[in-house]
Amino acid sequence: MTAESTGQRPGSSYVPVVVTYVCVLLVGACLVWAYLSMRAVMGVGGSCASGGPYQVATPCPEGSWLIAVAIPVLVVATLSGSGFASTIGGPSLLLPMWALLFTSLGWNFLEFAFEDGFHFSWLFCGVLFWAMAAPAWWAMATALRRTARARPPAQRRGRDRGTLWSSASLSGSLWWWGLYLALGTAGAFLGVAVYALASA
Repeated sequence: MTAESTGQRPGSSYVPVVVTYVCVLLVGACLVWAYLSMRAVMGVGGSCASGGPYQVATPCPEGSWLIAVAIPVLVVATLSGSGFASTIGGPSLLLPMWALLFTSLGWNFLEFAFEDGFHFSWLFCGVLFWAMAAPAWWAMATALRRTARARPPAQRRGRDRGTLWSSASLSGSLWWWGLYLALGTAGAFLGVAVYALASA
């Protein structure tokens, strides 16, 4: 069956792949923005303000405004990427995003709970966030074990035939997770660079 017989343009199959990859990059960048912005705000006491007609006692650190961009973009990128990934056999981005977001933000709460004394409220939030992240980590670990066990021995010894542009080469394999990890890491480095520029 050709692209002409299905009424699809030859390049149309690239669209969901490109969108999925871009969304994974954005998820990585937005997670870093949320993590670093939260740390910056917690570093000045956990609350701050900028602008307005009144005198601000604790101005917000430079770059912390990125959290206002990170959260909505993170949600849109996760949902969009998951939708497009489902059309090419890729894993959903919901569980990785949920696990990484609450693990990283929970770490901030736990670390700052013991900075300049003891803060029970931050300790409680840190434990709560990690408890919320735990089911996602468990679900992903279970899915990865099942995927590894279900792969035929011939596929375990080498990569499926095809290219990174076709779902046939990655569907049902561990290559998707490796690809997500690489793209997410690249997005994280991009997020760090953008945050550094915004904080300069």
